[in-house]
Amino acid sequence: MSEIATLQPSCIWKFFDEICQIPRPSKHEEKITAYLVDFARKHSLAYKQDTVGNVFIEKPATAGYENLEPVVLQAHVDMVPQKRNDSSHNFLTDPIEAYIDGNFVRARGTTLGADNGIGVSMILAVLDSKDIPHGPIQALFTIDEETGMTGAFALKEKDISAKYLINLDSENENEITIGGAGGLDANFTFDIEYSELTGHEKVYTISLTGLTGGHSGFEIILNRANANKVLCEFLYEIMEKTDLRLISFNGGNMRNAIPREATAVVAFNRSFENIFHKMFERFVAEKESQFMQSDPHLSCITAETISETKAISQEQTAGILRAIINCPNGPVKYENHNCKILNTSTNLSFVNTKDNKITIGCLIRSTNEQNKQEVANAQKAIFELYGAKSQFEGNYPGWQPQWDSQLLSIVKKSFGTIFETETNINVIHAGLECGIFADTFPTMEAVSFGPNIKGPHSPNEVVEIDSVGKTWEVLKCVLKNIPLK
Repeated sequence: MSEIATLQPSCIWKFFDEICQIPRPSKHEEKITAYLVDFARKHSLAYKQDTVGNVFIEKPATAGYENLEPVVLQAHVDMVPQKRNDSSHNFLTDPIEAYIDGNFVRARGTTLGADNGIGVSMILAVLDSKDIPHGPIQALFTIDEETGMTGAFALKEKDISAKYLINLDSENENEITIGGAGGLDANFTFDIEYSELTGHEKVYTISLTGLTGGHSGFEIILNRANANKVLCEFLYEIMEKTDLRLISFNGGNMRNAIPREATAVVAFNRSFENIFHKMFERFVAEKESQFMQSDPHLSCITAETISETKAISQEQTAGILRAIINCPNGPVKYENHNCKILNTSTNLSFVNTKDNKITIGCLIRSTNEQNKQEVANAQKAIFELYGAKSQFEGNYPGWQPQWDSQLLSIVKKSFGTIFETETNINVIHAGLECGIFADTFPTMEAVSFGPNIKGPHSPNEVVEIDSVGKTWEVLKCVLKNIPLK
């Protein structure tokens, strides 16, 4: 037990402390799902696990509440594995080092996993409780929400019979989410051909680090620096003044995180070395000024490298750089003219060099299917113009709001008993599994809420301690006031 488990309400934080000890990056959820199965067995609760790994646990109603409508409490078990460049953390084996920082809990050098570990912990607290009034509970713990929502897509209509679903994957207290953006993964691959260096070149590794990054849905509207785009801009400027050839480019590693770091290895004739250094110094100064507010810790360094013997042709280098530079990135369309509500965006998530291929991945988000497809078509046209192959996958629907939902009315009243200010009802620019649930269970009513979580999908992630307690009170109030069957 760590200091986290001593926080209040302890019924939640003790479970979050245990979850932090369990490695659970997306695609590697077997340890956390085994923990949930063991929890169900120890509490003599009915459970099942489907073929993809989703865990279902049922709890009977407390005495006197048997006639309430059943409710699904849902959260995803995976977390985004992001760490600072000086961290040696292994997300497959190491526990998250969570600690208290004033009124927040954060992790040492990594993402915290409050997204969605706090939601999982709240559900476990309900299942563990002896004195919380509630009707029949169907707990649903999905896998792989962060990298494809494969857990949600695998659900069958027979898996859930409840009329209402409460998703605990939102990140602003006193906010009820009733809709969200759909998404589409866009991948573009260049088959690259290397040729031998002549021996007259200088080879340099250029590393851009220290950017703020963040959630590519919630925080894309903040126009933070994208490491892949920024570094590519510099390489293109150098290419126009020299015979620069690309050897490799690697940046970002998560489809739903704004990339914080990027590294390129390049070669150019040694006669251009002075030009390279002068342009590099100017570039760094310009970017430090440009992103002073959004990315104050931006750092870019170069180091001469001697181990490389091959490089990509100048012609293909130019095509790759032009494609990345011209690829749309960031906010694309807004819901209204004041530019406060985002409709469509795209994040150039990663660039990866491996096995004579350079792959670029983007995540397109939109509440409008036509807008999403327009961005996909634009990116496809740009990359194919410069010789890349296109692949689109992981398309998931947006979640259309139900403004007249009975569940929304109950949740809104419950918020009113806990918060003194008016509750905000929101449609968010991020993918929630509720959009998929709406397709699979068309008669189900769903809402989402949760405590204040800042900086999700980045090592700056924190969860506000007091906010967890308030959200817990809301959840208990909602469960007590679910209608009769």
